[in-house]
This record gives sequence, structure tokens and C-alpha cells, in this order.
Amino acid sequence: MSVATTESVQLVQFLKNVKLFSELSPESLAKLGSRLKTVEFPPSEVIVREGAPGVSMYIIRSGLVEVRKKDPTTGIDFLVAQLGEGAAVGEMALLTSRPRSATVTTVQATVVFTLTRSDFRNLLTQHPEISLGLARILAERVEEATKHVGIDFISLQKENFDPKVVGLVPQTVILLHRLIPVAYVNNALTLAMVNPSNLVAFDDVRRYVKGAIIEPRICTEDDFRKFMDSIYPQLMGLDKGQRTELEKKNTEERRERKEERRKQTSTMDVPVQSFEDLQNEILTGMEVQSEEEEKVNAMELTTASEDAPVVRLANNILALAIKKGASDIHIEPQEKGVVFRLRVDGILKVENVLSKKIQLPLISRLKILSRLDISERRMPQDGRISIKINDRSIDFRVSTVPAKFGEKVVMRVLDKSGSLLPLDQLILHPKVVDLMYRMIHQPYGIIYVTGPTGSGKTTTLYSALNEINSSDVNISTAEDPVEYDLPGLCQVQTHKDIGLDFARILRAFLRQDPDVILVGETRDMETAKISVEAALTGHLVFTTLHTNDAPGSFTRLQEMGIEPFLMANSTIGIVAQRLARRICQNCKVQVEIDDTMLGFFGFTRENAPPFFKGEGCDRCSGNGYRGRVAIYEILVMNDELKRAVAAGAKTDALRDMAEKGGMVNLKEYAMFLMEKGLTTVEEVLTNLVISD
Repeated sequence: MSVATTESVQLVQFLKNVKLFSELSPESLAKLGSRLKTVEFPPSEVIVREGAPGVSMYIIRSGLVEVRKKDPTTGIDFLVAQLGEGAAVGEMALLTSRPRSATVTTVQATVVFTLTRSDFRNLLTQHPEISLGLARILAERVEEATKHVGIDFISLQKENFDPKVVGLVPQTVILLHRLIPVAYVNNALTLAMVNPSNLVAFDDVRRYVKGAIIEPRICTEDDFRKFMDSIYPQLMGLDKGQRTELEKKNTEERRERKEERRKQTSTMDVPVQSFEDLQNEILTGMEVQSEEEEKVNAMELTTASEDAPVVRLANNILALAIKKGASDIHIEPQEKGVVFRLRVDGILKVENVLSKKIQLPLISRLKILSRLDISERRMPQDGRISIKINDRSIDFRVSTVPAKFGEKVVMRVLDKSGSLLPLDQLILHPKVVDLMYRMIHQPYGIIYVTGPTGSGKTTTLYSALNEINSSDVNISTAEDPVEYDLPGLCQVQTHKDIGLDFARILRAFLRQDPDVILVGETRDMETAKISVEAALTGHLVFTTLHTNDAPGSFTRLQEMGIEPFLMANSTIGIVAQRLARRICQNCKVQVEIDDTMLGFFGFTRENAPPFFKGEGCDRCSGNGYRGRVAIYEILVMNDELKRAVAAGAKTDALRDMAEKGGMVNLKEYAMFLMEKGLTTVEEVLTNLVISD
């Protein structure tokens, strides 16, 4: 007999002795054995953690484990059982789809077989006789738990109560710990408790019943509530006013517990488990080596990425980004680790450096959520994650690129339910906001909004659309992706896989009787040309470009193949913008600026306005900034500019002409913000090129 055959026979014999599978035939056990995966755990290692999702069950091949439950009040772990060879753990979570009810930790070096949820459910479907094994295991566990802790169940509705015994413990303690004194005989006090593992409750009761031996019994929370609502007031002889006060306390206590549970399950709260704990849990039993990265197949990646700790780690990253108000998430593989960074208020900051072994399952999990191909790691991919938190819809625009040490993932955070500010709260300069209002109320033409990625162009565009949005205006938008939900608009998202690009959507819009059209971005000649033609045929068009300033937009359009005379006749105006961090108004202090810096902004020591910065406080997390403020430059076309553009004038000439016509440039707008104490000199120099 071969070695492989001998091992197969031994495995079948082992599984036959497992109570869960004792009813299966040898043939079925052999098929089951082929689906099992062996994992080794060192001593004191967590196999499953209480509260984690149930994705696999475990059969102990050798070794010893402890099953412990945590008391929610004290945080103390209580031993429920010790399990050895042939015992199964985790199968109940697979049946109920509920989180793990206990933590399983190895006492000594332990080898287990793992069975995934899908394989377990297929097994149940094909072999109903396994249900007998499940029933037997469940009965034994209940009996063992009862024997171990010595706790019996009690029905408060069927007991006879002595008012003197019930009165031994004050009402406040009864409500706090949800317990009822049932009997007091030979210095032994019997307590009916919703949570008999609450050691703090024992200490509080002993303050009033000195030296008592407490014998706990367990009752249901519903039974306790009914007792307090009906039986307790009669026993204690409470009058109508006292009963009303008790009912009020009971109602308040239930409301507080409901609110506490709601907070604990709120998605917006960053999970309590730290990144370090999650890493340790993920690394448990992980066999994928970094040097074998290219050999890992899609099935292994999928299995690893659906492991509970990996799922929670990915959720933690998304939740932390939302909680901190981040605009971008960066997951960057390096030679010896994975750097996790968040961009908050325009500044990229390292949040954590994760283990290198977590790289593949974490990135695979994010790709699965984004509906990307997890087996393709040589080509860039784009995807999207959509989540809903309470009434907030949040999208993550996901991009992956193959880098030297693995795939880098960057996610742009888009809060679609974010409230839009009116234009006069975005554009703070009175003259500039008046120009913007004048432009968006033109009957036709095209308005370009320019600036680098992440400078707030879409926010400005939607605030403008919100100003003119009404039931008698047909507004259509083509975007990639749709970043804001605005009622009354026809919003269309591009879909490259089926050929639905900006140009195709624009051509369709022109047959939809539009008044106003928004094009998310003008990237190519076809889109630019259709936008210009739409502006010349009686439509108001909004779109974005990537240029350094407003006058430079004409050069960019000319590079795309748009004729100068078409640009001159179709353009209403151009908005250029940047985002600078806003000074925290709670810790703002005045500062001195050196003469060289004053000269850059055209000031002398005699005529310089006051300059400010944030010292740092609790409200701004000590960095002196809180939120961001936009820097704008608006060029409005006039006859002189139209003639110059049509004649092909250079950017510098157009800039001089616009400034002579009253254009407030980026530098002047930034100086206005500094004078108002809204941003700092350092922020302006970071975002703008300042010349003297």
C-alpha cells in the first residue's frame, strides 16, 4: 500500500471518529478529506476571535484549545470549555451566519483541518445525516457549559418572591446590573441575573448583603423587563407616583442600552481592533511567501482575501478614511512592508506600515470590492466601491498600477451626499463671485473650470449648477464618475467597456433638448469640439481642463485641435482654482513675515497687512489647520480678448490683457485670503508660483 493511500485511510478513520461526521460513509469521508486544508498553530495563538465573521470551521487534528467568552461588562474572558483531538469549532457560526460567539485559543501546539463555508453547506445539502451529529454536539456543549459554571435557568414569572428579600438590594443596583434577589437562606443569596458572569454586580450586591454567598441563576432580559414593569412595583408597595418614576427609569434604561448597541454597530465608528491586532490575526497560519508571489493563483487569493481579519482590515481602512475626512487612500507596497497613507486637507500622511505578508490578501480584497480581476496584476485597472452609511452614499474610485514591489492601490473618496455650499461661500472675494454669477446666467456659451487633480473643480461646477437648477431648466451631466447627487439633473456616467465615453454621451444629449450641459472633463479633440459646437448652438456648457491658470486654457484647447476663432466666439469665461488649507480659527495668532517674503507679495514693512497662522489646538489636532479654502482666478471674455484669442495671441499677452481688464489673478486672490486670516503664507507658496 502506498504512502498516499495509507494517509487517506488514516484520515478517513480520523474523520469517522469526529462526532460531526460519524454518520457519513467511508466514500463520503474520503471526498470530505480532499477538501480539508491543514493549518498549524503554535501555543497561545488565536484560531477564531469572538465577534469575527464566521468564514470557516476547524477540526482539531492534534493538540488542545480553550474556548472563552468575554463578559461585556467587565471585559474578562471566562473559560467555557477545553477541546482536544476530534473536536470541531466554528460550525455553528457557519450555520447561523452570525459572528463568532467565543474566542478559541491554542493551549499547546495544535494542528487543525479547515473547511470553508461553501464546502460545509454543500456537505449539509448532500448529507442531511450530519444534522444528527450537530444536534449531539450542541446538546453536549450545553450540558458541559451548565455543569462547568453551575448556573440554572429561572422563570421570574413563576417564582414566589418575599418583598423583604427583594428589598435587600436597592432599586438602582437592580436596574444597573439587571438582577433580582430570589431567596436568602443560610447566608446564601440567590440572584436571578441577565448576565451571571458580571463580577462587578457581585461586588455591588455584597456592599448591601455583607458576607453573603451569592448563587447566580440566569434569566432572560425580556423576563427581567416584565418583572420590573409588573411584579416589582406590587412587591415593594410603590404608589402611583413611584410606579411612574420606576417606569420612567425602566424606559430610560432600555433607551440607553438601545443607543449603546446602535453606537457599537455604527459603521462610522472606526473598529476598536487595531491594525496591529488585525495583522497578527491575518498572519496566523498564512503560508504565502513573498518570493512565491507570482505563483499564487486566483482561487488562493480569493480565499485569503475573504478571511475575516482581512475583511475587517479593509473595512477599517475605509472607515478610518471616512472618519478623518480623507480625500484619498494610498496602499503602497514597499520592499519590506505596505505603507498605508491618507490625504487629509491636501496633505498626505502615513497612518501605518503593514506587514509585507498582508499585501496580497489586502489588495485582493480591495480589488474584489471594486469588481476588478484579482488574477491580473501586470496591467493597471480602474474600479469603484459604493457603500451606504446611514443616509450617506460614499463612493471610492479605485485605481491600481503594477509597481516594482507589487500593485499600488489609490482610492479617491467621494461623499455623494455631501452638502453643496452656495457660490458666495465658496468664492469669498466679492468682485470675483459677482463675475461668476454673471457668467453662469448667460443663455449660451462655454465655461471652463481649470486646475490640478483634487483642486475642487467638480464642487465649484455643482455649486454653479445648483444656483441655476430649477424646474424650467433641463440640465444634463456626463461624468466619470458621478460625484454628487443633485435632484432635477439627468446624470450619466461614462462606461468605457461598452464605448460610452464623453463624446458619445454629448451627442446623445444634443438630441435631448438640453438647456445646460456639464462635461466632467475635456480630454480629447472630439469631446472638446462637440462641447464648443454645443455652446455655439444655443446651449450653456460647463466643463473642466487641466491647466495652470485661466489664460493658459486657450493654448491647451489649441493643442487639442480647436480653432482659435471657435474658442473666441464660444467661451464665456475661464475659472482657475487651487485649494489651500484653512487656518484653524480657534488657535489663530498673528505672525511676523520677513522683508523678502513681503516683497514677493508686493508689500513693504509700512503697508503690510497682518499675517496669521494656527498655533495648534484640540479642534485641529494640533496642526493649526482645519478644512480648506479655495483660491480663484476668473477670466471673463470681452471684445478685446476675443480678438486677441482669434488672432492666436500668446498666453502672456492674454494674461496682461485680462489683468488690465480687471481680472483678479490667483496671487491677488491668495493675498486677499491671507489678509482675512484664512490661510498662511506657507500654504500660498505651496500651491502657487509667486513672482515678484
